[in-house]
Formats: sequence, structure tokens, C-alpha cells
Amino acid sequence: MTGLFQNTVTLRGFLAADATVPPSDGITEEAFAVLLLATMSGTWDVATNEWTPRITTHRIVCPGPWFCGFTRGMKRGDYLDVEAELRAQEHIRIAVVAGERFPVKHDSYEIQATRIQRLERPLLVVDTGEDG
Repeated sequence: MTGLFQNTVTLRGFLAADATVPPSDGITEEAFAVLLLATMSGTWDVATNEWTPRITTHRIVCPGPWFCGFTRGMKRGDYLDVEAELRAQEHIRIAVVAGERFPVKHDSYEIQATRIQRLERPLLVVDTGEDG
């Protein structure tokens, strides 16, 4: 039986940049690494009969010393499978309108990794459209 609630995000893609990891002497329980993972999706335009690809870069926070050690050395182009949770935080910001200050609620979302797996780079097959 599954739980009543689930907060799981699964992403598979290539690193868009080298992993951002704090130096070894700066790793504490509150330390975190950051990965930028590029995924690809797109839409099919029926009118033009063309595929329009879209590449999205996701910022993934990898909390704790274990993830800091695991992600150290990850380079742009590495192929990863990431399981994570979507976290929301509410911030109060002050907006000034005509000299008067107003508190404004602002929501921000981040993806926090719970599992990262390095995958073998897939073989890419390019269809040139020619037979033979």
C-alpha cells in the first residue's frame, strides 16, 4: 500500500555545468552542493509537422556532507538520474509604492535531492533520413 501523500520528483538528464561543491574544510551538517541538470522535452506542431524541442535546466540542491562528497568531481555532461522532493518556502519582502512600505509574500521552490545515480552515457543515434 502506498502512502496517502507523496512528494517525489524524478529527473534524468545531463549536467549543464560542473557541480558546485563547498571546499572540503568548509563542509558542515548544513553544507550543500548544487547541480544544474538539463532535461529535454518539446511539443509537436501539427500545423508545420515539426518537433519543437525545449531544454530546461533544473537547479538541484544536494543537502548534507554525504551529498557534498558524492557530487564532488561531477562534471558538465555527466548523465544522472535524480530523485528529489519539491520544497516550498514563503518569504516576506517589502515593496515600496509611492513612498509607503508594504509586506508582500513571495513563494520560492527548490528541488532537494534524496537520491542521485550516475548513469552510463547513452549511445546517440542520429537518423539522417537516408536508407542504407
